[in-house]
Amino acid sequence: MITIADAIDQDVLRIRHEFLETARLVLTAVDVARLCGLSAAHATRLLETLEAEGFLVSDREGAYRRSPPLRRDSRS
Repeated sequence: MITIADAIDQDVLRIRHEFLETARLVLTAVDVARLCGLSAAHATRLLETLEAEGFLVSDREGAYRRSPPLRRDSRS
């Protein structure tokens, strides 16, 4: 059965795709709003969601980038 995702889920997937497709991409909520045609408030919620998931990290200036990959313990 095919279901329709909630709007925020579709938008989160779109932003996640942008960060996966473009190495070292750094965006602010204003950038995401402009890129995707969203309100700044909605873009902020999207970025905060991706940060809460551990996919993105933000800096003091409000710029978001991919989280660094987890390092595996070589002693395992």
